Amino acid sequence: MSEKPGVEFQALRKTYGDKVAVDGLTLTLRAGEAYCLLGPNGAGKTSTINVLAGLSRPSGGEVLLNGVSVRSPEIHEARRALGYLPDVPDLYDYLTGREMLHFVAELYGVEGDLPALIAQWLTRLDFGPDADQLTKTYSLGMRKKIAIGCALIYQPTVLVLDEPTGSLDAATARVVKDLVREARAEGRVVLFTTHVMEIAEQLADRIGILHHGRLIAEGSPADLKATHGWVGDTLEDLFLRLTGTPRAAAASPRA
Repeated sequence: MSEKPGVEFQALRKTYGDKVAVDGLTLTLRAGEAYCLLGPNGAGKTSTINVLAGLSRPSGGEVLLNGVSVRSPEIHEARRALGYLPDVPDLYDYLTGREMLHFVAELYGVEGDLPALIAQWLTRLDFGPDADQLTKTYSLGMRKKIAIGCALIYQPTVLVLDEPTGSLDAATARVVKDLVREARAEGRVVLFTTHVMEIAEQLADRIGILHHGRLIAEGSPADLKATHGWVGDTLEDLFLRLTGTPRAAAASPRA
């Protein structure tokens, strides 16, 4: 296993019957880096994440998590270092939010004063008395709050976040952005997707743009604009044009 946390996609291919969802993705994510995958719906973002998180198997190529292949029997142990937040969280309906956090902390062998640790997370996520209600009663935003705590409470070295601010109020979205910045500063890998260009620009060290399963552009927000942008382009302008959205045709030509 590698000494530093990291993720490698080596010519990853994922198909569903005749449909190609990911087509030869090669990408290395480094410790202390936040990497954002951007792409239209169906571009292959979630399929890529699902292979890394163990929710599906690669059809071709290779994926390494902290140096361990997802095809290896050792990957089950290696994935204990991965924190995963799906776009739509799947919780145990008959546990309370507090119990859900306690269950995950025990599952991952978190040591110390668990009630105090859980109370800290509930405070940070601004949960209040709802923490002791069954998760089946929660709104999507509340379910996402608890899922964020579950993904982070055991301090994973690799964070995989699918639309982490979706369905959240502004205050909690700000907390999530702060948590991403903290994880990066602590030397962890953060891989996330978003449809909100401002969040990509605020949080990502590098951005990869997927289209029809292929990586068509990559770099820091500034590098992408310098390499692919036209005069006055926003990241949104650049994204829409690279992915073939008609409205981009009205943009000014590059100088």
